[in-house]
Formats: sequence, structure tokens, C-alpha cells
Amino acid sequence: MKTTHRDYAESLGDFGRLAQFVIANNPAVRTYSTWCLGRLVDWRYSVWAHKWPIERFCEANAHLWFDGFGELAGFAVSENGDADFAILTAAGYRFLFEGMLGWALNAWAARGPRFTMEVTAAQELEIAALERAGFQRRSTFYTQAFDLTQPLPARYPLEEGFSIVDMAAHPGYRAQRVMRTDGFEDRVMSEPEMAQVLAWQQIYHSGPTYHAPTDLCVVAPDGTFASGCEALIDARNAEADVERVCTHSAYRRRGLARAVIQECLYRLQGMGIRRAHITEYSPSAIALYRSLGAGSETASYSYERAGG
Repeated sequence: MKTTHRDYAESLGDFGRLAQFVIANNPAVRTYSTWCLGRLVDWRYSVWAHKWPIERFCEANAHLWFDGFGELAGFAVSENGDADFAILTAAGYRFLFEGMLGWALNAWAARGPRFTMEVTAAQELEIAALERAGFQRRSTFYTQAFDLTQPLPARYPLEEGFSIVDMAAHPGYRAQRVMRTDGFEDRVMSEPEMAQVLAWQQIYHSGPTYHAPTDLCVVAPDGTFASGCEALIDARNAEADVERVCTHSAYRRRGLARAVIQECLYRLQGMGIRRAHITEYSPSAIALYRSLGAGSETASYSYERAGG
């Protein structure tokens, strides 16, 4: 079957092309990849330190395949500009995966020596191709799906003096960044770095899917942002992904993450979103998310290949 392929080109409107592909092929993207619209928007708009030194980051880190009708059939994308990449295809073009994988391993060979890729348990064809290419399974993680057309469990009570705020009514982005840096990286950010990150966040917040009313934080009595999460919304498909779940190290094991996730689910339900997803990697996160009343669970795997 005739196909053509080329590098991503911002000048040709390729971000919109990729976004429309993910939206239109949502069932296949959910089943045959670990990506979603929010993750694609993050790739384009989250200009963090690992991206800004790379000239024309998007052009260097995505490659598009087109079918004989000139329609996008799939693409390869490196989220962080390194040897960790993903391949997404339309449902009928999964047979292109192995050739696309070969292209990526060759074109991005200098990024090695190790390559990694995530796949879902449903990707039997793709897993076979990865293993033929020398990849091995390294870990398993899970995604919980919440049916928001059904009643949700009662909200988890907060301790006295704690409250939940959103970034629309209470735009405390500096306090949120302090919490996330402690929660995700176990460190304190310097003032020059904080200024740079807050400037980068303005780029992300200008993106097409950022929704401040579902960017939530638990605030402690002294005003400290103690825990938080953010919903990345695919409004066309009435779906969302709850991401950036973290808790400041001084406030862990107090049910704050549970409370803020539940509040996020309630807000999404109130907006008419029908389904929400949340992915977990660590044992503690897996246990927490399983306890929140999800309707289904999907297993995914991380594959790795050593060598160049």
C-alpha cells in the first residue's frame, strides 16, 4: 500500500493535524497507545528545561506518515527529545507500526544507547514487532477509567482548615510550582529557575486545552499548597485525563490526594465529561487509584532495547 512520510512542520499546520488525528481516532488511540490529546498538547506547549535548548523541538521530534489519499495514517513522536518515543496509528494502519519503528530506530539512533516505548496490553501486533526488534518488557503500569455518567463515591472529607481551590479563582501558580517541585523532585527551586518556569507555564496556559477550573490544589490552613491534580480535557470526545497528581512531602498520608482527585472527578462530571482516566506507575499510586471507584483498568507495559 502506498504511503509517504515526512518530518513534522509547524509551518504546515502539523500540530492541528496531529490533534485532529488524536481526536478523530480517540478509540484507537486509547486502545493502541498510551497517549491522549492532553499528552500531545503537553508535547507541543510544555516548554520545560529539557526542551528549550533544542532548536525547533517539535520539528526534530515528530515524523508523519500519510496514506495514498494524503490522509494522516500515523506518526512517531519523542516526548522529551530523547530515546523514549511513541508510535500512534489509525486503527486500520497498525500494520505500518513495524516499518515506522524501523524508521525511528534508524533516524534517532544517535539518541541511544537505550530506546524505550510504552504499549498497551491490547497491542499484540505491536508487541510482537518490538520483540522482533530486540525490545524486552521492563515494567507494567495501569490506567483506571471512571464512568462519569454514573454516581461517584462521596467526597473524602478534608481536615479542618484545609480547602480545595482552582487556578481560575485562586491563580497561585508560584505556590503550586513549589508544591510540585517538592512532590515530584524532592527539592526546592531557586528563584531564577522559578521565574523561568513561571514564564514557561504562561506558554502552556495559552494552549488550546488548558482549563483552569480543573487545575486544582488543596490549600493548608497556613496557605501552603499541599496537594493537587490537573485534568487534561478532550472536550470533543467528552473525556479527560487526570494528571500531575502530587502531594508536598510535609502533607503526605493525610488523604489529600484522594480528596483533590475526587473533587476533580466531580467537576468533570458537572461539565458533562463522560469518562476520565488516570494512570499510575508506583505501587502506592496504583493502590490509591484502584480505591477511587474506577469502572475498568487497562494494563500497559514499558519496553526497552539496549544498544544503538
